[in-house]
Amino acid sequence: MATITPTLTLSSTDATSDTLSLTLTDSLTSTGAVLSTTVETSTTAAVFLAAADYGKSYVMLKNMSSTASERIDIRATTGGTDILQLAAGEFAFFPWAGSHDLAFDAADGTPAMEVLLFEA
Repeated sequence: MATITPTLTLSSTDATSDTLSLTLTDSLTSTGAVLSTTVETSTTAAVFLAAADYGKSYVMLKNMSSTASERIDIRATTGGTDILQLAAGEFAFFPWAGSHDLAFDAADGTPAMEVLLFEA
């Protein structure tokens, strides 16, 4: 069993009429598989996390590209609707139910995507 402590901090002096200063922290428990890999994406949709392989999990994805046109679209199943779009350098951390495959489809090129998974 492992404990993961994600922290999100948002701050800005000009995004709203008030100064934005928000920090959220949680303590998550991982009792199953842990995956740490880098995936080479392409403009052909492909599954990178199969629901058959994992249950509920916490997932971190990062587009490792610095090329603006190399956006990575994330969708549930290869023919599904995009649920995330990661521009160059962007990342996401989210809980995944593990009930649908997660697939990628790069807008251009073959950007590398860092994938971390902690099964709950």
